Amino acid sequence: MIQRKYSGEEKPLKKVLSELFPELSYSELQSCLRKKDVKIDGVRASSDSFLRQGAVVTVYPKKKREIKVIFEDENLLACYKPKGIASEGEISFESIVREEKGDVRLMHRLDTNTDGVLLFTKNQMAYQEVFVAMKEGRIVKTYTAEVYGHPPAGKEVALDYFYKKDAEKGRALISDREKSGFVPVHISFHVIKQKEESSVVSVLLHKGKMHQIRAMLAFYGCFILGDGKYGSDEVNRRLGVTKTALTASAISFELPPNSPLAYLNTIKIAL
Repeated sequence: MIQRKYSGEEKPLKKVLSELFPELSYSELQSCLRKKDVKIDGVRASSDSFLRQGAVVTVYPKKKREIKVIFEDENLLACYKPKGIASEGEISFESIVREEKGDVRLMHRLDTNTDGVLLFTKNQMAYQEVFVAMKEGRIVKTYTAEVYGHPPAGKEVALDYFYKKDAEKGRALISDREKSGFVPVHISFHVIKQKEESSVVSVLLHKGKMHQIRAMLAFYGCFILGDGKYGSDEVNRRLGVTKTALTASAISFELPPNSPLAYLNTIKIAL
């Protein structure tokens, strides 16, 4: 049994069920509806039912999907976030992890359609150490992406651009020269594998900003497949890619020797 409270405006149940229970697949939720294994305020519901603000929705899936833990000790928790679920918010991957793991704190975010390693801290000391390390670029995140085109293979490509967040439009702006309001950003990548029209690349990120990798690779000339904001809808449709082909594949640490978490320098948290 999984139970959630609905806080939005009145809508058909079938339109918000996936938002309320993002850890369950669409087919699992439809199966629950067909079998009358969904209740609204304790009353069995159907696909034609409506939800009102404050309603308590309960589903009885055949098997609750467990959180995939990649690494855990007394200070840190690293979990795998699937595609299609927000990192934070009232109903999010963070809220699901907190339901299962208690009072943990999310340390960074992944876009809704980016999957991979998400890091949480379990106490105040760890939170402070990781928070400072992230600000200083001492935590290195490795991403794997499939991009359209064929960037140079056999060498590391370093991209040094300038970045500005356009909050109104919800997108990142990139420039190859200094501009007012723009800040320097850096990533590097190398090709892992080349396909007929695309390439799989490994990307290193020390400090991360909203949509940074997606926007920088698109500016460079090889957008990430499935990316509707910075890529090409025509190419994505033709290649049949519906979600951003970007995965946070690993996190490693470069902490000062006197840090209480310095032991993490010998650990690579990876899928």
